[in-house]
Amino acid sequence: MAKSISNTGELREFIVNMMVGVKDGHVDPEKARNITKLAAQVNESFYSEIKVMKTRLEAGQEISKFGALLINENTR
Repeated sequence: MAKSISNTGELREFIVNMMVGVKDGHVDPEKARNITKLAAQVNESFYSEIKVMKTRLEAGQEISKFGALLINENTR
């Protein structure tokens, strides 16, 4: 199995590699398009989590480690 993507820099590098692969004819454009759509959803979740953390910080509330935001606070 390929190495997993563990940070935003690796995600960007992966997407750029897909772009270069399409340009060079090594990656199917439809597959690259689907990967890019999924990556956009990951980026949107990063942005959403940052907004929540910023709002909580401004309200004087405790914030969690990035990537550990609870979706349902009642599941603890």
